[in-house]
Amino acid sequence: MPRTLKVEIVTPDAKVFEGEVRSIVITAPDGEVGILPMHAPIIAEMGEGILRFKRVEDDIVDTFYAEGGYLQVAEDNAIVLTDSARRIDKYYQD
Repeated sequence: MPRTLKVEIVTPDAKVFEGEVRSIVITAPDGEVGILPMHAPIIAEMGEGILRFKRVEDDIVDTFYAEGGYLQVAEDNAIVLTDSARRIDKYYQD
């Protein structure tokens, strides 16, 4: 079975998402950053923009609009801390 990332998206009000994903892409201040399983540990500033990932269990690509924040990745765990994250799209990807 391929490796996965455990992702949590957390705002001051609630945990918006928690689950296993194949990859995650964030909007950084100077462009997009993609994270795959076994990524080196990183803490990255997020810019305002799109946050997307492909869930393992059903191959749905979830897309959120995040208003800045930070991404921390360590040992196949990714935590997104943001002031606001709202789902803007959900669709199947081949």
